[in-house]
Order: sequence, then structure tokens, then C-alpha cells
Amino acid sequence: MADFVPPKQGDQRKWFLNLETEITGVATILTITPARLALITGWCSDATDAMDADETAQRAATFACKAKNTQIATSLTGIRNEVTKWKTEPGMTEDIAALLQIIGTSTPFNSETYQPQVTATVFSGYVRFKFKKLGASGINLYYRIKGTMGWKFVARYTNSPYDDHTPLAVPGVSEVREYQAFGILVDDQIGLPCDIITVTFAG
Repeated sequence: MADFVPPKQGDQRKWFLNLETEITGVATILTITPARLALITGWCSDATDAMDADETAQRAATFACKAKNTQIATSLTGIRNEVTKWKTEPGMTEDIAALLQIIGTSTPFNSETYQPQVTATVFSGYVRFKFKKLGASGINLYYRIKGTMGWKFVARYTNSPYDDHTPLAVPGVSEVREYQAFGILVDDQIGLPCDIITVTFAG
């Protein structure tokens, strides 16, 4: 049976607002007591307030993450230039380099060959993705119904895990999905896609 509550959060917010506004006018007809009416309108108001707070927090987190990544990139560029100069100084020794921890110990990050490592687990109502950044800022996630053409953008995410709540294309009908992810570096998509991840999602 189809649910009367819209599946998408944006539509749910409109639904709560409408119910909060309209229920008062028909409360007497539906024999809703003042106490019950206060509960109903309170539920609606609390839900929309929580949605608004979540959206504000997500915008703030996105802004903070971008600012962080930009500053780290700026700081590292300046420091790398300085380190290059230090290493040409006559007084530079291996002990000093070790003290300052400026001796390379790993393979340099290559944005052209970068490939994210992503795993997926299906839960009731969502698919959870875990990934390792491995030097990137996060991932761009895409999906499609298996057998269809073209990838649809799901989200850009910088923290693992990420839960995809994309609803079923046909309510109540399970579907086989394919997911793919690219790495991102600050605001740019980079490298190669991860191996295609196939899951069966039943909603």
C-alpha cells in the first residue's frame, strides 16, 4: 500500500507545513481535542525545525570542509616551496631533515591515477558506503539501475560512512543497482572510478 507521506525530505517538509496549517480548520469535524491538536501541530513544527537545522548544519559543514581543504592546500604549497629551499642549504643534514620530518616515506599522490576504495552494505531503507580517502578529499558517488544507461549523481561526500537514501524507482519493487565513485580533491573530480559495486535494494 502506498504511503501518504512523500519519500523525499523536501516534499516531506512541505507536507508537514501543509498539515500544520490545515489541520486546525478541520479539527472540530474530525473530533480532534485541543490537546491532540497541540500534539499534532507540535509534531509537524518539530519535524520542520529539525529538517531546517539539519540543512543549516550540512551547509556549514560543507563550507567548513571547503575552507579547510583550501587552507591546507595553500599552506602545503608554501611549506613545500620552503622545504625545497632548505634542502639546498649547506647546513642541512639528515638529522635536521629527520627532526623536521621532511624526508619522503611514501609514494607521491597522483591525482590522474587515483582510484577510491569503496565498499557497500545494504540496510533497510538505505545503502551504506565506506571509503578510504588515501590522500583525496572525499568521493563523488553515482548510481544507475542495472541494465540502464547513464550514471546519476548521488552526492559528494567527504566523511565515511555515507548513507544513500535514494528511494526505489517503483515503490515496493526491489531493484538491482550499480554504484560508482570518483575521488575528489578540494572541489575537483579526479582520477579513475572505483570498481562498479552491485547491490540489490528492496527499500
